Amino acid sequence: MDVEDIENIIIELLAQERGCPPADLRQELLAGGADMPVDSLLAVEVLVRVEEIMGVRLEASPANGEAMRSVRAFAQAIADAAAPAAPQSPAAGGAPA
Repeated sequence: MDVEDIENIIIELLAQERGCPPADLRQELLAGGADMPVDSLLAVEVLVRVEEIMGVRLEASPANGEAMRSVRAFAQAIADAAAPAAPQSPAAGGAPA
C-alpha cells in the first residue's frame, strides 16, 4: 500500500467523522495546500482506526505529533511505520567480507 492509498483511507475516515463525502473533504483540504492541512484533533480521532487498518502503531513523538497536522504527512508517517525495517550494515571492524 502506498502513501496515496493511505491518504485515501485517512480522508475517508475524516469524512465519516465530519459527516461529509470524502471527495468534498479532499477538495476542502486541498484548498488549504498540497499537504492537505488538517485539524490535529480531528486527525487524532481517526488515528487509532488508521493504525488498526494498517496494522501499525505510531509512537508518541514530536515528529509524529507534527505529522498529524496534515493528511500527507500523517499518511507518510503511517507508511514509514508499516515499511519493513531496512537491514543494518555490519559495524566497522565487523567480520571480513
